[in-house]
Amino acid sequence: MHKVFRFIYNILVIFTSFFFINTSIAKSDETLIGLNASAKHYCVCFFISEMKSDYCDEAYDRIIAASVSDDELFSQIKLLGYNKDEEKKEISIEYGDYKIVSVFTIETGCYFKK
Repeated sequence: MHKVFRFIYNILVIFTSFFFINTSIAKSDETLIGLNASAKHYCVCFFISEMKSDYCDEAYDRIIAASVSDDELFSQIKLLGYNKDEEKKEISIEYGDYKIVSVFTIETGCYFKK
């Protein structure tokens, strides 16, 4: 009987470990998706729509406020910021290990630089 309980315990530990590993990977993916969406938004807003930064920031705040339900996460996203290079037509966002760069060209529109 002791071996059966030990076996069940080991199975539960393995499944729990997989769950937590997958959760941490999913959070990284959400961060990357959010950074990519932010860079793409600003690239389109500045270089395709040719809008001013006040309008782009206001539109971004409305989109994020509607998408994110956690107030703390919303405030962290607003602090993130971006760098705009008019000459290269690039928007870059840096966060931790991530550096996302969205580039605009007339031929391809906005795309991500590797």
